[in-house]
Amino acid sequence: MTSDKPKSRGLIGAFSHRNFAIFVAGNFPSQCGVWAQRLAIGWLTWELTESGWWLGLMGFADLVPVVLLSPVAGYMADRFERIKLARIIQFMNAMVTALLAITAFAGWLNIELLLLFAFITGMDHAMFQPIRSSLPPELVPREDLPAAIAFGGFTWNSARLIGPAIGATILHYFDVNTVFLVNTFLYLWFFAALWMVRVPPAPKRPPSGLSILGDIIAGYRYAVSHPVIGPSLVILFGASFLTRPLVELMPGFSSGVFGQGPGGLAILTSAMGVGAVMAGITIAQRGRFEGLARITAYAVLVGAIVLVVFTNTTHFEVAVVCMVFFGIQYSLVGTCIQSLIQAVADERMRGRVLALYGLIWIGSAAIGSLVMGALSDVFGLSKPIAVSGMVCLAVFVFAWRAKEPIEAIIAKQQDRN
Repeated sequence: MTSDKPKSRGLIGAFSHRNFAIFVAGNFPSQCGVWAQRLAIGWLTWELTESGWWLGLMGFADLVPVVLLSPVAGYMADRFERIKLARIIQFMNAMVTALLAITAFAGWLNIELLLLFAFITGMDHAMFQPIRSSLPPELVPREDLPAAIAFGGFTWNSARLIGPAIGATILHYFDVNTVFLVNTFLYLWFFAALWMVRVPPAPKRPPSGLSILGDIIAGYRYAVSHPVIGPSLVILFGASFLTRPLVELMPGFSSGVFGQGPGGLAILTSAMGVGAVMAGITIAQRGRFEGLARITAYAVLVGAIVLVVFTNTTHFEVAVVCMVFFGIQYSLVGTCIQSLIQAVADERMRGRVLALYGLIWIGSAAIGSLVMGALSDVFGLSKPIAVSGMVCLAVFVFAWRAKEPIEAIIAKQQDRN
């Protein structure tokens, strides 16, 4: 017996759709630019202060707006036309980054202004994340949605590692001002791409009868109580809080532990980028949701091992290999969990659920960066991260136990579709 259910064609199918191809062509370079700029801000912070506390505070200021604004952004994504919101926010991103570049080239940038710009750019990112993540269902038909969602998750999560590699390379050959300038042009490139995307107007959603706060709370209750989304978000929190601070503290490790300058930072972050690309492309090309919970559990285990090995070596070559595996696991955790959430989320709740995903993925990293940065000033850079790796083993145990129930629900969901 043969099934008449449309089969996914993987990335070939997703990219055969004009809107999706244009969107990715603008989105991925722009996302890399965002994280290149964040690394440049971190490196400049280290040069100005040589303080782990300031590194953690800068990461916190950049990422904490997600905690403050993503609930509202998720509500907007579920209530208004997402493509129009994307265009407006992207234009604002370009203007803020242009102002940062002008300030830097004029020589007016100090640590206080840098902290302010980190916070403002974090606000833009917080508003855009749930809108961008909820767009794929409007860009491709259902049979190509798994590949489109997975590739969207790959671009967002892998850019967090590929972007710093690009930023470190620019730092090595030029300076931080050039990173800010390049990011401005990448924002404008994405803004132009968004104007080329043509999607039919979304049907007007009837009012829920709740206040804005009530709508936000309803979305979060739905996510937390869902048998797939709830456990997935717990895993996400643990993985992000415990592993992401390594990236924020990387300038300190490169300079203070391994005795490398911007060139060494470029190598370490490039290694992360290589791992992220390999993992992300592989997951996207699978073109199916089944098996992602098991992959997530294994990825969490790899992350725990990497943190312990990285913080217990003085050999730069070993650290580079660790960063390849760090990129693999980090991309897998973020991409797999986002794909699982997208697979089961009610369309009426999609924006709010993805806002909660972004809040946890980025917000927990912000808190982790602040905590690990403060601890690094007391205990050194390595010890807090090593302990995080050991604690991460508990997250792996939780993910391993949750995988079977999640996979069963995903299988039923795909049979209904």
